[in-house]
Amino acid sequence: MLSEISSDQFRVGAIQFHQGLNTVLGDKNATNSIGKTSLLLVIDFGFGGSSLIENSPDIVAELGDHDYFFSFEFDSESYCFRRGTRQPDVVYKCDSEKIPLAPISLEEYKSFLKASYKIERDDLSFRSLVGLFSRVWGKGNLDVHRPLHNVPLEAPKQCVLKLVKVYGRYGSIRELESHLKEIDEEKTALRKAFKNKILPKVNKSQYDKNNNRIEEIESEIAEIKAELAKFATNIKEIVNREIRELKVEKDDLLDERLKLLSKLDRVDRNLLGNRHVKSRHFAALTKFFPDVDTNKIAEVESFHDGLVKILRSEFVTSKKQLQNQLQVIDVEMQRIDKEMGKTLNSLENPSAIVDRVHNVSSELDNAKTENGLYDKALELRESVAEAKAELSSEKQTTLKIVEDIVNDSMDRLTRSIFGAERKTPKLTLSESNYGFTVEEDTGTGTAYSSLITFDLSIFETTPLPFLIHDSILYKNIENDSVARLLGVYDRQARQSFIAIDEIAKYGSAIERLMLDSSVILLSDTAVLYIKDWRK
Repeated sequence: MLSEISSDQFRVGAIQFHQGLNTVLGDKNATNSIGKTSLLLVIDFGFGGSSLIENSPDIVAELGDHDYFFSFEFDSESYCFRRGTRQPDVVYKCDSEKIPLAPISLEEYKSFLKASYKIERDDLSFRSLVGLFSRVWGKGNLDVHRPLHNVPLEAPKQCVLKLVKVYGRYGSIRELESHLKEIDEEKTALRKAFKNKILPKVNKSQYDKNNNRIEEIESEIAEIKAELAKFATNIKEIVNREIRELKVEKDDLLDERLKLLSKLDRVDRNLLGNRHVKSRHFAALTKFFPDVDTNKIAEVESFHDGLVKILRSEFVTSKKQLQNQLQVIDVEMQRIDKEMGKTLNSLENPSAIVDRVHNVSSELDNAKTENGLYDKALELRESVAEAKAELSSEKQTTLKIVEDIVNDSMDRLTRSIFGAERKTPKLTLSESNYGFTVEEDTGTGTAYSSLITFDLSIFETTPLPFLIHDSILYKNIENDSVARLLGVYDRQARQSFIAIDEIAKYGSAIERLMLDSSVILLSDTAVLYIKDWRK
């Protein structure tokens, strides 16, 4: 609990606090601007708030930057911190003599307070819990018709959600929201992939067409599997027939080639041979036959030379023809060898079947992929719709539970304070908005007393560590009702801080309670700070 606040700018130096109700008393004349609201803002400042700086600039303007020391007691241990207006986001731990030690961030300070007050609300920060229920003039949370609004422009949806968290009922909603976010992100990613043509997108017509084609392909593949042995046998028969045909063709070519080679060999021998008779070979003949006509022999030699030339030319031509024919045969034999190799390979790897299976399998995979993406997109749409419906149902159930708890508490509190005849405030919650009304009563006094009743009900049914109420809340409520309400604050051991004046008009019992619970008495001549800037 908060045990003390001190500052060299306080007129009294240090202000002590205690368990239960802590009252900041004004005088009997309800004098304004004496420091009641300012002290409540300082208390809020000690609990990590920022309204002292944001909503009361005159304090710093008149006093200059200054420091406050906040002392707490948790589990019989004392803690002291210093927080100043110059650098409010830095808080200093202090020793027992209020000498600053290590600095910590404001967030660390608020985390310390949350842990020390044993607030087990993982989904709710310390300030989100306590800030709304620190109702001080100037903060913007005094609208009697919008009690869940911390500031006027806050979204009603967030206000409702915050109340759910205050009651520790957000866990199941958080899990469903996380699940919805996950599948919604997946749905968005898939939609973007379709849009950017990263993945193929099909419509319903193409989807149905793909399904028909998938059935056809799967049927064909099943047929191929069932008849594979039959197909293999047929291929062997075909291969054997083709090999025989090619072998016969090759044998014919080999025979023809052999004949051509034989002819070529004879031509080559003829070209190399030199069988005509030269005239010199007949020179010795004249010795025995002197009457031989050498001229005739010369004519024969000349004829023979001419004949040889003619034959040589024909042999050369024949050789070229034979070589060309051999070349043709060799090319044809190479073709046959290649065909035979290809045919023999098909015996072990029937390419026709393999190619067909490969093609239809690829087509099958593409069709299944496209339809799988279509199914996935449809599944995600349905999942998102189901998750939204489940989340909405869980929210409605949770909101009804919270609504019933608050309304039951307000009803019990109203009856105990004002009697059974008094109309009870009613809170209605929806996912996006809320209402707070008192049926058949639109008076200002009832509105403010209903707001106080609402806060007191929250205070009694949640781990809210403290409550802060400014005197403005009591101004428009009839005295008897204020007197009854004030008695409720003291029922809680947890601290509440209220500012009030003119206490005598509420009766002697309440006046006694206010005096006993007071932490400081402020008046026209005894203001909060060492400086009075009203004049």
